[in-house]
Amino acid sequence: MLKLEQIKRTDPRILDNMAIHYSQPKGFVGRNICYAVLYDDVYYGAIVGGSSTLHLVGRDDYFSLTKENKKQNLNNIVNNIFFHIEKVNGKYPIRWFSTAVLKCFRETIKDDWKLKYGDDIIGYETLVELPRTGDCYKKDGWDLVGQTKGYTCKRGAGKGTDDWSGKRVWDTENLRPKLVFCKKI
Repeated sequence: MLKLEQIKRTDPRILDNMAIHYSQPKGFVGRNICYAVLYDDVYYGAIVGGSSTLHLVGRDDYFSLTKENKKQNLNNIVNNIFFHIEKVNGKYPIRWFSTAVLKCFRETIKDDWKLKYGDDIIGYETLVELPRTGDCYKKDGWDLVGQTKGYTCKRGAGKGTDDWSGKRVWDTENLRPKLVFCKKI
C-alpha cells in the first residue's frame, strides 16, 4: 500500500535523491514538509511541499491573486518543490505510480500543512524543467498555466540595486525554462 512518511530534510535517503535528481537542489528554503514515498514499506523516493513562489507566470491569474490579497494567500498555496521516485528491482509497484504519489501527496500535505503552519491549502503549484512535459501532473488533473523564461539568480555579497540586502546576478545565457502547473483544491 502507498504511504507518505514525514522525514527530515537531512534524511540520508532524500539527500541521495537530491544528488542524482536532474535539478540537483542543494536544500529547501522557507516552509517545507518532506516525505519518503513508500509502497509496502519499500522506499521509492521522496516528495516535498514548500513555500509558494513569489512571482510565478500564470499562477496569480489561476488562483485569482491580486495585489491586495496575494501576500495573504501565498501561504495557502503549496509548491511541490521536489519529486523524485525510482523503480525498485526494475519496476514500480503499480501502474501510474507517479500519479498515485501526487494524489497521495495532495491528500496528505493538506492536513500536515494545517497542523504545522496553521494555513488551509487552496491549491498547489510546481515547476517542470523542459524538455520534460509534466505528464504525471497532467494525469493528476493539474493545469498548465504558463512557462518561465528560464532565468536563474545567483546571490552574493554586496549591495543590490533594489531593496534586496545582497547582490543578485541574473544568468541570461544558460536559460532553463520551466513549465508552470497548478491545481486547485
